[in-house]
Amino acid sequence: MDTDSSALDLSALLLPVTGQLLVVPTAVVAEIIKRRELTPPEGAPEWLLGHVKWHQDAVPVLSFEALNGQSLTEQDSGSRIVIIATLDAQSGQRHYALLTRGVPNLLRLTPDDIQQLDGVAPGTAERMKVRVHGQAAAIPDLDYIEKSLFGLNTEPG
Repeated sequence: MDTDSSALDLSALLLPVTGQLLVVPTAVVAEIIKRRELTPPEGAPEWLLGHVKWHQDAVPVLSFEALNGQSLTEQDSGSRIVIIATLDAQSGQRHYALLTRGVPNLLRLTPDDIQQLDGVAPGTAERMKVRVHGQAAAIPDLDYIEKSLFGLNTEPG
């Protein structure tokens, strides 16, 4: 029996962050917007960069690198804000955002296009280190990100 390999395809985005790429399924991406000026809330952790107004909501924007234990770097004007739909509806927050270092790239993945990197430990906010179409990347741990973010009072002051 021949199975349709397109049924195994995954539409994903490669998000460029400092020093690596993140592989995120398009199903969780609500929108990609231009970078805006962000002001961190007083007393917020380093990785919480501020909030962006999006569809009448104040959406928290975070630095994946800082949450993952890397140093926070200055973002340039080519950066984008990727609005992510939450996985946990119980959090009360419907969206959060990641700041990227450039424009995300859309791609279709099959199981053969992605391989786990052996011997490379993932960071605290990463589920797995992988190779995608020959490029090193990471699959972010969206559950960890949401637990970290929603454990805070993320409402703007």
